[in-house]
Amino acid sequence: MKTLFLKPPLGSGTRNAVRDFVYGCWCNGRRVGGMQMPPLNDLYVATHAREHGIESVFIDAQFEMGRYENLLRTELGGFGAVVILSSTQSFQADIALLTDLKRRAPQLRTILFGSHPTFMPQYCLSSPAVDFIVIREPEDTIRELLQTIDSSGDLGEVAGIGYRDKSGSVQLTPPRPFIDMDELPIPDRRLLPARVDYFNPVVKRMPYTTIQTSRGCPGKCIFCTAPEFYGKRIRCRSTDNVLKELHEIKSLGYREVFFRDETFTAYKKRNIEICARMVKDSLDLSWIANGRVDLVDSEALAAMKKAGCHMIKFGVETGSDEILRRYKKGTTAEQARQAFRYAKEVGLDTHAHLVVGGPGESEATLAHTIEFVKELDPTTASFGILTPYAGTELFEEVAAKHSEIKDGSASNMSNLHVSGFYSESVCGISGDTLSKWLTRCYRSFYLRPGYIWKRLRGIESYDELMTLIVAGTNIFHFSLSGKK
Repeated sequence: MKTLFLKPPLGSGTRNAVRDFVYGCWCNGRRVGGMQMPPLNDLYVATHAREHGIESVFIDAQFEMGRYENLLRTELGGFGAVVILSSTQSFQADIALLTDLKRRAPQLRTILFGSHPTFMPQYCLSSPAVDFIVIREPEDTIRELLQTIDSSGDLGEVAGIGYRDKSGSVQLTPPRPFIDMDELPIPDRRLLPARVDYFNPVVKRMPYTTIQTSRGCPGKCIFCTAPEFYGKRIRCRSTDNVLKELHEIKSLGYREVFFRDETFTAYKKRNIEICARMVKDSLDLSWIANGRVDLVDSEALAAMKKAGCHMIKFGVETGSDEILRRYKKGTTAEQARQAFRYAKEVGLDTHAHLVVGGPGESEATLAHTIEFVKELDPTTASFGILTPYAGTELFEEVAAKHSEIKDGSASNMSNLHVSGFYSESVCGISGDTLSKWLTRCYRSFYLRPGYIWKRLRGIESYDELMTLIVAGTNIFHFSLSGKK
């Protein structure tokens, strides 16, 4: 059965949408410097299906609108199924898209995977535009589901899916065991749009790509879906398996890699092995990784730097230890200070992720967080208003008091992280007030003459200059206007 794996086109009010990670923490717009990400999880499921004999077509309609429109006009009737990665914030737009596709091609079977189908299966299947949902890890489930549809097999035998039976009742099958990550294929990046370089404001060498070497996180943060989506046990790929993909990435002409693990630094022994192999094999790839402030030390960061890492990104969240405790973050402000000191000592750039409007937030803690970030002195920083995601402890707390939140999909890609969403229920501060504080955070951090001069003075190449111009224009626009 010919299957379309589709990254949907941009919706109204969306400048650029990151759809590459399954757990639902997506972002877009000037607030993040116009960042774009190659759709890694879409590539995983499309590659896995192809390797099992399923005729598969992948389109990133954000960058291939002409190809997508031509498919709608002339080719859609030849497809038996369409597969889309969906989050809570994209769900309403995804339903509208699937409704249109089914109108054009009634034979299409529609499949949603990702965070929203996982945590809100009943809501997803209440729409006639959705035929099937995939719960949690998608690769094996989508492959088996497509094979079962094609053979008219027993859907009840496919673990990890939801569907409506002949009577219209929703059926959810038992969960599928999590996969050994070394058994997954290397995502086929040749499926990506030709001659398209995804932009990222912190990448030093273009073109770049993303890679995932682990799934899960040791953290238990109340605002993150990763613990529920990927299970309580974190899994990582072997050193040999990661190096195999890195060599393929190099052979395809990529010059930089972004390790998109939830917490790359959770695997110190393996990571030091990976770094040593990267040096030994003279890979000459620059790279970026995510870390936790309590899971780094000088030894590990020095090994990363030697192997080509130039930036580490940390979820700092806030400067308040009390709010960190209420987040169940498991870290402290002092650990953040130490982590940023370690990074500076070995010469790594840093990025600080922060959220405003969490439990216990006040205008005093907001002001403190601004000063705390300046003290940390990261190379770049991003701020966002805390949003209750379906599938998180925070969402359950809000939903217990506000049943009208329903599936949470009133939060969408045009207002995500820049407007309050049940903020008064979370912290007692209005969404309008938090929006003003968000703009103040950006102005206070980015519009400092000393910061601007430091960034300009640190430019090392033409690529960096052009990236800084694009990213800076986006961030300055948001800092001044507060608009994506």
